[in-house]
Amino acid sequence: MLKKLFKLLSSRLFWFVLMMAVQFVLLIAAVVYASNNTYVFIFFFALTLVMALFIVTRDESTDYKNAWLLILIVFPLVGAVLYLIFGNKKLGRRGRRKLLNTRPLRAFEADRLELDDDLDSSIARQMSYIKRMTGFNAWKGNEVHYYPYGDDFVEDALSEIAKAERFIFIEYFILAPGKVWDRVLDALEAKSKEGVIVRILYDDLGSINVLSVGYHKMLRSRGLEAHVFNPVAFHMNPRLNYRDHRKILDIDGNVCFTGGLNLADEYTNDEIRFAYWKDNAIKIKGPVVWNFTQLFLTTWNALEHSHEDMGLYRPTLPPLPSSGYVQAFGDSPVEDEEVARNVYIQAVNNAKRYVWIVTPYLVLDSEMASALSLAAGSGVDVRIVTPAIPDKKTVHEVTRSMYAKLVAEGVRIYEFAPGFIHAKTLVSDDSLAIVGTANLDYRSFYLHFELSVLFTGADVVKAVKDDTIYAMERGDEQDLEKLGDVSLVTRIVRTFLGFFAPAL
Repeated sequence: MLKKLFKLLSSRLFWFVLMMAVQFVLLIAAVVYASNNTYVFIFFFALTLVMALFIVTRDESTDYKNAWLLILIVFPLVGAVLYLIFGNKKLGRRGRRKLLNTRPLRAFEADRLELDDDLDSSIARQMSYIKRMTGFNAWKGNEVHYYPYGDDFVEDALSEIAKAERFIFIEYFILAPGKVWDRVLDALEAKSKEGVIVRILYDDLGSINVLSVGYHKMLRSRGLEAHVFNPVAFHMNPRLNYRDHRKILDIDGNVCFTGGLNLADEYTNDEIRFAYWKDNAIKIKGPVVWNFTQLFLTTWNALEHSHEDMGLYRPTLPPLPSSGYVQAFGDSPVEDEEVARNVYIQAVNNAKRYVWIVTPYLVLDSEMASALSLAAGSGVDVRIVTPAIPDKKTVHEVTRSMYAKLVAEGVRIYEFAPGFIHAKTLVSDDSLAIVGTANLDYRSFYLHFELSVLFTGADVVKAVKDDTIYAMERGDEQDLEKLGDVSLVTRIVRTFLGFFAPAL
């Protein structure tokens, strides 16, 4: 007991949460105290009105704006200040520089997108949209392997790391010391001693509970290049929201691993946290790895304040015998387009027979919810798999608050009974699949740096479908009778959280 208490009190996460709570309380107290003065009260009241008008006129999600307008109504004085700190997602030029602008350098992809004439027109439009928004091409000649569990992924990743000859790029939301990361780190250090360039990026808030504040310096002491993304500041600031949620293990620009998995023991069930942990990963070998290399290097060069020639890291493998297209692309909160969200909506709208989605969090905006309901109402078999055992209880209550309306409109929802499912996939009509790092929630679509991979005509589409069937067969399907059998308190809590979900 004492050991657990000491671990809690000595963790950076504890002090971060404590400092945020203290500052929040002090902010409320200061505003309330100052508002005892008539002129100050008038100032804050006027500020609230100005903020309300400002929010209404912003080019942002209607749900996001409504959530903040509700906060202004509930907390009329403090709400305006909170919006200035946390709500205004459109950073100015100075804020963008501090966060870093990771728009890919499109000069490398100036060539036109060439697609086969017999490719489904709706999928071709999706690929053209991604190309236009991100600069990333769809590629043929790739070999893809899908991992429905973490165990095989680790062994394959170590095997590919051992073959590295030029460079290894690693970018993850969470790196956690333990069986998985320790083995990977030892392998990276060995390759560095052989002269292979090894670069590591990790998100500070994502890893705050498992890594020390100077962990990147320790990595450098072992001969590795390392940066921490968006270091956590223990004061309220808008950049806290923006996290690097991508997963990239790029080897020589020829082989890349991505998917839902982080490099931590719970992802392979070497550590049990939320019963059985179901996740996924993919290994891609071929020319599309160039897209991942660009994503990594744009972030790395921004953190290094350098303009290193990306052409030095081009793939060296010739195209491999394979069928179908693979298109990897990134999503960034400093851009004005929610690419991953729009690609998901396109996939749902284009589905003719079925569209099945797996996501650990289901916090939908009105456009996504409408697309799912319209597809189901049009006779498309729409199914969603979520966890039965959550890692974040509050977010899971928001997820469950979405069920009743969707189920009533024909969407079938399954909770993965064995435990927590962390995979993020979509499969449709046996012709298209998406595997990536983006959850179906506001944070992934609006606030995080994410990546996704679209597949069509490739064997991996069937692999994603089979894995989704596996999860559904072990899922507890939700029905209206079951959803209605909850206490009044639970309904109130879910309704309350649902109102504020876009701002959480």
